[in-house]
Order: sequence, then C-alpha cells, then structure tokens
Amino acid sequence: MAERGGSRVHERWAQLRFSAVGQLLASPPAKGALRAALEELAAREWRHPSTGEPVRFGVSTLERWLYRARNERHDPVSVLRRKRRQDAGEQVSMTTPLRQALLAQYSAHKGWSAQLHHENLVALAETRSELRPVPSYATVRRFLAAHGLIKYRPMTTRQTEGALTAVARLEAREVRSYEA
Repeated sequence: MAERGGSRVHERWAQLRFSAVGQLLASPPAKGALRAALEELAAREWRHPSTGEPVRFGVSTLERWLYRARNERHDPVSVLRRKRRQDAGEQVSMTTPLRQALLAQYSAHKGWSAQLHHENLVALAETRSELRPVPSYATVRRFLAAHGLIKYRPMTTRQTEGALTAVARLEAREVRSYEA
C-alpha cells in the first residue's frame, strides 16, 4: 500500500491516470494543440486496473488530471490517487446521545437482537427529542457490530449464584474496545 487508507487498486488507478496524461507531461504539445492531443487520448481505450475491461476517459477528465499533475511539484502521481473522505470510518448519523442511549440499552439487555435495539431506540426517541432522527436499522446494526456488541444468549435461565458468577467471570475475560 502506498499511503494510509489506500489500497493496491487505488494505486493502480493512480498509475493508470498518470499513464494517460504522463506523455503530455513528458512532451507537452505545441501551443494550441493541447485540445487535439486530449481528444486523441480520449478516443483511446485503456485497461481497467481490476477487471481488464476496456475503459475510456472524457476530454474534461483527462484535462483535469493533466492540470492537477502539472501543478504538483514533487510527486505528480500522488495527486492522482483517490482522496480519502474526511468522515471515512465514522457514522455521522450516530450522534453522541444516540451512542450513549444504545450503549446503555445494550448493557441492560445483551440478549436483544439488533432489530430489537433499533425498535427500542425508535420508541425512546419519541420521548427524547435529542435522539432524533433515529438512524436506520442497518446503521444501528453496523454500530453494534463495529463495537463488538453481539447478542448474548443466557448460559442458563436459572439465576443461581454459580451461574451469575460464571457469567461475570466470562464478561471479565472478554476484551472490548469502544468509545461511549
């Protein structure tokens, strides 16, 4: 991997982009011939980096890549890499009050399914306005999974002292990392 958050596919795309406009950087066309050179490149077929299928790029796309690479002083390939989103890896729709409510709900009811947690969040949001809007079921499910909050089936239905001690010992051995 070339940079944090990148992948081999994204690196291959950057190389493809650079190979498309690199010849214009290496030997710039004569004054007034840039448009014709870009149209010639746009008519050409390139190979998709993953599938190998033929792919074409528009004149405006090639022009944008050319100027972006031309204006970079140190590494013209790096500016042609896919830019990572600023909010990548975050669930913006899960606000802090929603997270706290869901974590509290989970700690009280570890045997609930993600669907049941979502339905109870919806019901709770009807009484607490700071929890609105409630994200979709899929978002709640992804949040629970990302934080290792899985549905636990009780080891036994009998609430004896030995069963409660075993459950406490099991929970103490588990390592979970999630922020409130």
